[in-house]
Amino acid sequence: MTYEELQELHELLFKTMGLFHEKFLRQFPKESRKYQGIKKNHIMIIGFLYQNHVLTATQIAKMLNMEKGSLTTLIDQLEKSGLVIRCDDANDRRKTLISLTNDGKLEIEDIMKNSIQCMGKILGNTEPSELMKFVDSLKYAVEFMQKIKKVN
Repeated sequence: MTYEELQELHELLFKTMGLFHEKFLRQFPKESRKYQGIKKNHIMIIGFLYQNHVLTATQIAKMLNMEKGSLTTLIDQLEKSGLVIRCDDANDRRKTLISLTNDGKLEIEDIMKNSIQCMGKILGNTEPSELMKFVDSLKYAVEFMQKIKKVN
């Protein structure tokens, strides 16, 4: 790709992230209704764990673009609330694996239910054909990004 094409791609990616935050993420629940003190970054962590089942702190830190030290505090809080559990990796003693407890799964499912209801309101006046085109485009974008090899 030329520099100009890469520049356009860069701008589109940042516009997509900005619009996603503005139109959707900011409208979704920002706190747990059941667990006091569980905020947006906590919800993102338990969401990633729900999708991936088990992750290391390093993997979660990369997903959130956050320093591992800052993440440790968030995971400590989630563990104290009974939403996540840490276990040693049987294959590598240096690694600690993080996963959801049953309460953590129930909590993220409740949050997702509320987010989906919110999304229904946001998209309520959208043309069905436009919405299906958007969904198909997102599916393609996700499949494409999953194919991209990591640089480092």
